Amino acid sequence: MPLVSVIITTRNRAGLVQEAIESVLAVKQLTFELEIIVVDDGSTDDTATTIARYPVTYVRTNGIGMARARNTGLRMANGDFVTLLDDDDAWLPNNVGAQLAVFAQHPEYGAVHAQSQLVHNDRTPFGAPVPAGPLPSGWVFEELLSYWPQVGTILTRRDVAREAGEMDPSLSGDTDWDWLLRIARRHQIGRVEQPVLLFRQREVAEEELAWRRFPAMATIFHRHTRSLPLAQRLRLEPILWRHRGWWAAHFLGYAQANAAAGNQLRARRSLWYAFRCSPAHALVGCLRHWPLKSTPAPTSAPANTL
Repeated sequence: MPLVSVIITTRNRAGLVQEAIESVLAVKQLTFELEIIVVDDGSTDDTATTIARYPVTYVRTNGIGMARARNTGLRMANGDFVTLLDDDDAWLPNNVGAQLAVFAQHPEYGAVHAQSQLVHNDRTPFGAPVPAGPLPSGWVFEELLSYWPQVGTILTRRDVAREAGEMDPSLSGDTDWDWLLRIARRHQIGRVEQPVLLFRQREVAEEELAWRRFPAMATIFHRHTRSLPLAQRLRLEPILWRHRGWWAAHFLGYAQANAAAGNQLRARRSLWYAFRCSPAHALVGCLRHWPLKSTPAPTSAPANTL
């Protein structure tokens, strides 16, 4: 049976990483075997003690950041296939099995990704699975420029993962999207319209974290399109425009949340970020609903599934 290496990176989230590990161990391994590698990037809570109760390979790093921690796990992986799992997410019982079934039918695929189900902190689901279908497989590099699947739904052949190189620690976010796009330039990708992961959403405004991710998105998009022919770049440019609009809407949502919480300083900062992302989209959003009103805010936008 194929061996699947599951790499979980964590830091100071003992309770959450315990849930993540248990969700992996709960999957029935009828057609594959599992190797779980937990990279603890300098936790100061009881993460090490918690993890010691489970049959996993534990390695500790010293605050090297998520990209380097993931690279550490990828280098240690012995599996025929590898997958990454964020410590605040959880597998559904069909994870890995669904992707392996596609690999069995299509040995030409370098990776297969599936859908995730958005959930609140208490793992209550909301919304439809993302990314929305239809999701045809094959040479889907251009489609993958328009969204980023949750990393825990991606299963990759180990040799393909290593061929793609390591995740780029110089990026301020979305290093897994950059890595998957490298794979998609060289290999066909399978896509499965089944949710295989519970994707936990943050329910408090974290505009500073989001603002660090925005420039990474633009950098990654330009990195993977600048060498394309001019006509193709022009055809793909509306995708970047939609990304900017999504981020502007995201920050308007943060502005509303902060205003509703009575924090006008953070609300104004979030509004400023929205205009930095896309003045046109932010202006239209403000005309529809002024975000600095002290009224209950709607749920902020979920992961980008444009």
